[in-house]
Amino acid sequence: MKKSLKGFTLVEMLIVISIIAILSGAILAGMGSSRTKARNAKTVADMNNLSIIVENNYANGQYPASETILTTESEVGAVDAQKAGLIFLNDKVHYCSTDPFTSYRISGELEPGKDTTERMTGTLTGGCASCIATGEVFCIGE
Repeated sequence: MKKSLKGFTLVEMLIVISIIAILSGAILAGMGSSRTKARNAKTVADMNNLSIIVENNYANGQYPASETILTTESEVGAVDAQKAGLIFLNDKVHYCSTDPFTSYRISGELEPGKDTTERMTGTLTGGCASCIATGEVFCIGE
């Protein structure tokens, strides 16, 4: 009489576990660059939104003087001040205006990666006094 064994052997289980480990490692490695791309895309979107806020508050031939003014409700309105405050909260986007406030520059610090190199139009090493620029920087403005 033949005895029918049901189940998996230890070797079969080890092979399945090793295949799962290899696949999950490959997936996690791919997700790391996706997260960097997503954070960089958010930084660029924040810069574009801030540019819109700055252009909306161009008055009497002058742009807002500083980040502080962009977050003051009495100066730019409640909605724009709230949006600007959220943008500046992550400390990756910086705004500066040149004296006499006829031009401005918005810089955003991007994380290193392939998409950073593709987005770069140049690097900013200092900018205006109120611009803090280190690492890979993407700029909007004059």
